[in-house]
Amino acid sequence: MVDSYRNFLITGCWLSSILTVLFLAAGCSTTSNSTLDTETIDNSDTSSSQLIDPEVSPIPVTEVDSNQNTETPDSDVSASSQLIDPEVSPIPVTEITWTSCYQVYECGDLEVPLDYANPSGESINIGLIRISASVSPSLGPLLINFGGPGASGTELVYAYGSMWEYSFPEFDVIGFDPRGVGQSTQVNCPNDLDDDTEWILEDGEDVEDLFTEARLHVKECLDMSGDLAFHVGTNNVARDMDQIRLALGQEQITYLGYSYGTRIGAVYASLFPDHVRAMILDGAVAPSEQISAFSPVQGLGFENAWNRFAKSCDEDTNCILNQFGGAENAFSIADELLSESNLNVSVSYLGAMDGRELTRSEFQIGTASALYSPGTWPALINSFQNIITSADGSLHQFFADQLVGRNEDGTYDNSQSVLFLVRCADDPLRPSDEEIASAMDAVADQLPHFGPSFRGNTGCAGLDEALDPLHVGQADLDVPALVISMEGDPATPIEWGPDLVESMGNAVLITSDGEGHTAFLTNSECVTDVVFDYLLELTVPENGWSCQEP
Repeated sequence: MVDSYRNFLITGCWLSSILTVLFLAAGCSTTSNSTLDTETIDNSDTSSSQLIDPEVSPIPVTEVDSNQNTETPDSDVSASSQLIDPEVSPIPVTEITWTSCYQVYECGDLEVPLDYANPSGESINIGLIRISASVSPSLGPLLINFGGPGASGTELVYAYGSMWEYSFPEFDVIGFDPRGVGQSTQVNCPNDLDDDTEWILEDGEDVEDLFTEARLHVKECLDMSGDLAFHVGTNNVARDMDQIRLALGQEQITYLGYSYGTRIGAVYASLFPDHVRAMILDGAVAPSEQISAFSPVQGLGFENAWNRFAKSCDEDTNCILNQFGGAENAFSIADELLSESNLNVSVSYLGAMDGRELTRSEFQIGTASALYSPGTWPALINSFQNIITSADGSLHQFFADQLVGRNEDGTYDNSQSVLFLVRCADDPLRPSDEEIASAMDAVADQLPHFGPSFRGNTGCAGLDEALDPLHVGQADLDVPALVISMEGDPATPIEWGPDLVESMGNAVLITSDGEGHTAFLTNSECVTDVVFDYLLELTVPENGWSCQEP
């Protein structure tokens, strides 16, 4: 077994800092003025329901030419999709433009095809950061994706560089921004979110105007993003990963994907199985989980997380919500207050006050955000007390702001744009407006706390059919992929774990009874020990292995 000293991170500075700055739902904002423990890794997929992971702020990258070694591209790159002719010429591999950054790391830039079916056509850039291994010989590159879609790998690897150095001295840790994100060529949609506008619908409300607005929004997205909007899907992100591998001159990579990052990993494993040394997929997303599937599973995951939070509070005699009759009663009181009027925001944790108010939709979304980690539960309890006793929605506003990517100056990052366009690029179906509205209404009816947030989902209305929909096939890996799920995970429910394992074939599932979104180095000490053994020694646990948190 790997030395357990590495696991100090789970109870030490890694957990507390990653919850504070990383992700209330999937990314982070390093400009936050808050000192609360309030964030977690990525979330998963909910399209316009907004129950997702916010993206981190971009970081500056400077460039110089390097003499990076490369290897000849593999033929499987050109055959990686039914929509790509296997007879096309091999994808040309460009060198990574590396330069020293942040004094001790390297930042880079790699040119890749916009459309792998036309590799000699337009190109885009992929932003990278590298923390070199301190152990020789090393185990090669470890590529990390933090989910979203929309989380920046360059930002999160940089922000927690010392943690990666300590945890993975045997690897060259590589963070990359998927196409559309951060330091890579970006997609954009209008994102001047109106604080006073409700994002939710009640049962029976007319949705015609909602779909009209959705189509106008899509048109603006396409005008702002150009052809990249049609090529940001997960299949292309996986192909970009293999271009990174080739540019690094490596035969194999090790991969760590959180939440939506598990979907990227599964696609990569099915397209390029020979180039995987080991693969950790933490916070599994089922391949069948598409917008057009109209599945209630993720919504039920948030309901499950709320129920576990409420039970924990109700059983704690010191939980201040018991003075209001318990957590469930506190939610009802707060929700009723916000049904009558917006609440004052007296403190802005992300600057730019401008007379802001907390709406009922932001209250529901903020509650969901705070369920991503038990580390945020105390702040959530305090926020309910503030709403009920002082009509102050400041903390809930902070939770919601983090989720939708608000910056300190009052602007918003493009994480919502990425989320929407990637999910629709992956989805092969385009149901009618009537089918979407009816299906989402049925989903919302199953979600007593978060239903209205799902009812306003307009899916991919207004977008043409996907050019290259998601493909996850059987993965003929030398070492089985390690898939991880948590019983209390709100964003990637434990039910998705077996689905991902079945779709990949050569994979094993391990689980924990713990709370929060994702496990490794975040919310599970017992899982983290097993993952280190797998990562460093390629020790594969038995499929179905499970543990209880201390």
